[in-house]
Amino acid sequence: MYNAQQFVDFNQANIEKTLRLTNIALAGAENLLQLQFTLARDLIAENVETAKALANARTAQDLADLQKTLAQPAVGKSLSLARTVFDAASNTQQEINKLVEEQVLEFNKNLLSSLDQAVQQTPASGAAVAVFKNVVETANTAYDALNKTAQRITGNIAEATVAAVETGAKAASGRKSA
Repeated sequence: MYNAQQFVDFNQANIEKTLRLTNIALAGAENLLQLQFTLARDLIAENVETAKALANARTAQDLADLQKTLAQPAVGKSLSLARTVFDAASNTQQEINKLVEEQVLEFNKNLLSSLDQAVQQTPASGAAVAVFKNVVETANTAYDALNKTAQRITGNIAEATVAAVETGAKAASGRKSA
């Protein structure tokens, strides 16, 4: 049923898919590492500035004022960092989901092609194969609808959670500085 060229093509396609998955994972890791390095550099610079400001504080009121000025930007930066990490992870997940969807579609296409070949080789099984093909196509449609709905729900929940955390943190920060 398979010839040598089909086997070579199949293996080449799998190697390419593996490389693509590896590149997606590495790009996601690279984004997170870059974010960590940027954060570390910024934290060092901020800590130096904070140390200088603390050294220049002469009274308890100076220290209280310094604490107020440091608290609000820290909350905002933490929320921004959390949002950036969430976005990077979400983008990586979307790329992996896209690859999986392509794999499912390709598998189903190959399955239907194999069924067509089976009908050509054994014409008497045509009715059974037609029913099976119909089942596969119906399952594909259901999978697509379910997958799109799940992605939408997951995205909405994640966005709502991030928004709620941001609102709660800002409200808590506002109460502390008041």
